[in-house]
Amino acid sequence: MIIVSPVPVLEDEGKQNPEMGLGLSFLNCSTGTLRLIARLPYVADPGEVRDIFTEQVEGGDRKLFVIHSAPIRAFTGAVYGSDYFSVMVFHKIGDTYSADKVLTGYFGSGADVLASDEDQAKSVYTYPYKTRNLILAKLVSKNYLDWAKGELTDLVINKKTYIYSLTSPASINKMYLVGGDKVKQESISAGWISILYITKKGKEIRGWVPCENVDGC
Repeated sequence: MIIVSPVPVLEDEGKQNPEMGLGLSFLNCSTGTLRLIARLPYVADPGEVRDIFTEQVEGGDRKLFVIHSAPIRAFTGAVYGSDYFSVMVFHKIGDTYSADKVLTGYFGSGADVLASDEDQAKSVYTYPYKTRNLILAKLVSKNYLDWAKGELTDLVINKKTYIYSLTSPASINKMYLVGGDKVKQESISAGWISILYITKKGKEIRGWVPCENVDGC
């Protein structure tokens, strides 16, 4: 049985914060053993668990997925259109669960970001994994299956796209690529892809671009 309950928030260096967050624990019903699996993200608010489910993944065993969200209370200069979401993935080891860092990194975390001008109905970025159905659809998609097999390494930019230093619309820089530019995939997270672009002069440029600008990921 998976149990969600309040736990102290840990600060840097393992110090306890007086605030309480949410913890995820696994109860072994046959032995009565209760083990803390993980502390869920604390974003000035404990937030809530939106969903917990298990699913078989390509080339692996059945994984435990946890979708968590929390309201964004801090002012960051961005206009948000949703809570801050995160997807954490675990695999079972013996009588407990351990974090699957690769899949957790793939689904990542984030919040919808709207345009900062008067046209706030325009979406700048949408976090793509807010629900179970969205995750399940991704797990059977060709792009995901290619990634899981390590086959999606060389990609082509499909339109003009700026390069970002982080998986955040706020981290945009002046460099951009145009349709037809060839890039190498290095990693994927939360609907972003980390790419390596080599110029005609042999200069290496690394950064993040939205998945849809390189035919999905």
